[in-house]
Amino acid sequence: MKNKKRLYDVLLGLCILVFAVSGGTLGYKIIAQRKNDGRLEALSEILEEQAGAETEIKGAKEELPEQTEEDVYRIQREARVKAYSKVREQNGDMVGWVKVDGTKIDYPVLQSPETPDFYLKHDFDKKSSPYGAPYASEMCDLSSDCRNILIYGHHMKNGSMFAALDGYLDPDFREEHPIVEFDTMEDYGDYEVMGVFALDATDQSDPLYSWIFCSDEEAFGEFVSYVKEKSVYDTGIDAQWGDHLVTLVTCEYTHKNGRLLVVAKKIWPDR
Repeated sequence: MKNKKRLYDVLLGLCILVFAVSGGTLGYKIIAQRKNDGRLEALSEILEEQAGAETEIKGAKEELPEQTEEDVYRIQREARVKAYSKVREQNGDMVGWVKVDGTKIDYPVLQSPETPDFYLKHDFDKKSSPYGAPYASEMCDLSSDCRNILIYGHHMKNGSMFAALDGYLDPDFREEHPIVEFDTMEDYGDYEVMGVFALDATDQSDPLYSWIFCSDEEAFGEFVSYVKEKSVYDTGIDAQWGDHLVTLVTCEYTHKNGRLLVVAKKIWPDR
C-alpha cells in the first residue's frame, strides 16, 4: 500500500514538473514573441515618423503646381527610402523594407552574406530568437542586378511576420492585396503578385532549385514557367528577361517540410 502511494506521489510529482516546465516554456515563448513584435513595431514607428518629416520637406521643395496621385505617392516613397537610414543606424545589416498594405507585413529586411541564414534564428538586434527576422538570401546581391530577390520570414501563429502570405492562396485576397512593396536602401519598388504555390522543401531534386535565383536568361524563363505552372490560380501576369522579381518565402503546413512562395513582378517605377 505504501509502495503504491509512493508511486502515486512520484507520478504526481512528475506530472506537476512536466506541467510547470511546459507552462514555463510556453510563457517564455509568448514573452519572446511579444518582445519581438514590439521591437519591430517600434522600428516601424521610427520609420513612419522620419518618413513623415521627409515627405513634408520633399513636398515643400518640389512645389508642383498640380500634383497627381502618382506624384504624391512618389514623394512619399522617396521620403521612406531616405528615412530608412534612421532605422539602419540600429543594425547595419538592414538592406531594405517589405510591406503589404492591409496586413502585418511591414518590416525591415536584413541580410548577412558572411553568415547564411543568421536571421533565421536571430532578431533585428542580432539576439538569439526562435522568431528571427525577415531576411534576404545571401545569394542575392542587392547592390547588383539581382533578378529574383528571395526574402524569408517565419510563419507565426499570432499572424505576425509572414503568416499573412497564407491569404494569397485565395484569389480574392490577391485581388485585395495585389502589390508587394519592396524597397532597397537606395530605391523603392512596387511588385505585382504573379504566382503563389507551395512545395516540399526537402525535395532538392525539384528543378526549381537550379532556377530560383534567375542567374541568366534561360534560368529566368524556366523559373517564370514553373511559377505559372505551379501557381494555385492564374493571375494572367507574365514576366520576361529584363523584368525583376521578388519572392516571399515562409513555412507551409500541408507538406512534410512545406514552403509557401509568393512571387511578384516589379511594375513601378519602370526603370
